Amino acid sequence: MSFVACGDTKASPDWHAANVSLAVENMILSAQSEGLGTCRVGSFDEKEVRETVKAPDNFAVLLLLAVGYAKKLDVADKFLHLARPRKSLREVASEEEFGKYLTIN
Repeated sequence: MSFVACGDTKASPDWHAANVSLAVENMILSAQSEGLGTCRVGSFDEKEVRETVKAPDNFAVLLLLAVGYAKKLDVADKFLHLARPRKSLREVASEEEFGKYLTIN
């Protein structure tokens, strides 16, 4: 199943993106609680999606959300995850100003 997340730029010109982001995050959490996986898709042709779903002009298509049953990791996937571990918080976040590394681990 897929969802097209749109924000009304006329009704909420300054906050439509934030409102849609919060709604989609709640959808992701709800799906997870039901044992489903999700994938946010941000790379798409907005005009093509707009035409497909017949969205009015005042609605911005912000992202697509695919929802389904998550794939169980097999042994090869688990080894790949070990070979490419997650980055530390220090590598992806700054403290006080951009580029100033966090002092916590």
